[in-house]
Amino acid sequence: MSRQSTGSAFTKSKTLDNKYMLGDEIGKGAYGRVYKGLDLENGDFVAIKQVSLENIAQEDLNIIMQEIDLLKNLNHKNIVKYLGSLKTKSHLHIVLEYVENGSLANIIKPNKFGPFPESLVAVYIAQVLEGLVYLHEQGVIHRDIKGANILTTKEGLVKLADFGVATKLTEADVNTHSVVGTPYWMAPEDHSGK
Repeated sequence: MSRQSTGSAFTKSKTLDNKYMLGDEIGKGAYGRVYKGLDLENGDFVAIKQVSLENIAQEDLNIIMQEIDLLKNLNHKNIVKYLGSLKTKSHLHIVLEYVENGSLANIIKPNKFGPFPESLVAVYIAQVLEGLVYLHEQGVIHRDIKGANILTTKEGLVKLADFGVATKLTEADVNTHSVVGTPYWMAPEDHSGK
């Protein structure tokens, strides 16, 4: 989170519950759009995931609520922080820590910065692994690690995001072989069913 001038991103914005100002769209996913927001109490930028409640299947809403429940209990430097949620008649708004540099997928796009240095790859991988170790210690499996779900701060800190398909592991789950994730980012053994 950071305090900066609000600039033009909030000139035509909408206020949520007199707590947050909704700014420009910064991303979208399976269940909604993500906006840059402004916390009106402290001036910090936040990310606000907006999920439309119109025509949403109960199963999809359950997945979103599971994501919120998981995030509420996670506290680690390499995990995006959950800050709260607001519900209106038409939308559920999930308020998260704003990670200003965006996704690793955008940073490593071809021709954006040229070849990606191995030393930086090592730094990012080490941080991703720290986040994953923490998650596994909490009994959480992310199940969708990919460039779009790895965010970076301006200081170079990596944060894992998007826990929509994450799950809490129990002993009963150890032998379950349900496959979820993004195909080109999944481990080969997930595709082969081993």
